[in-house]
Amino acid sequence: MAVNSKKKGNRVELQMAKILTDRFGQTFKRVPMSGAFGTINAHENIREDVKEILSGDLICPTGFRFSVEVKSRLDFNFWDLIADETVNEIDDWIKQAENDAKISNKEPLIIFKANNRKPFVLFPKRMKKGKLTYGDYTILRLDYFLAIRDQFFWRE
Repeated sequence: MAVNSKKKGNRVELQMAKILTDRFGQTFKRVPMSGAFGTINAHENIREDVKEILSGDLICPTGFRFSVEVKSRLDFNFWDLIADETVNEIDDWIKQAENDAKISNKEPLIIFKANNRKPFVLFPKRMKKGKLTYGDYTILRLDYFLAIRDQFFWRE
């Protein structure tokens, strides 16, 4: 039976919204028709609050530091991150997340999940040694990321 990738993506977005809601005790929701807003130019005459709410894949509570992009894949090979001859889609994810973050005046956060694997996050480097990095980003398992103190996640 073929898997509908759009339905799968929606399901993972809903799952991540629930995980974040449970962690922070504030509501995170999937953006209706997520991805559609990314085609809008950041300089178009759209209210700033609407830009903040609809950029990314999840509607986040006021003051949340990140614009959240969610990716779901059949598989993900971490070795591809260090192999120069391998083209990986993380660069495309980063470009999309950075664009959404710029529109919403937030920092990019990518949550990615491969089938039957724990989800990971990719976010701008803020961590010290001992973490996997990719360019200017840190990669961390989602459960470890969510164990970071609350102040890390909120604008001051």
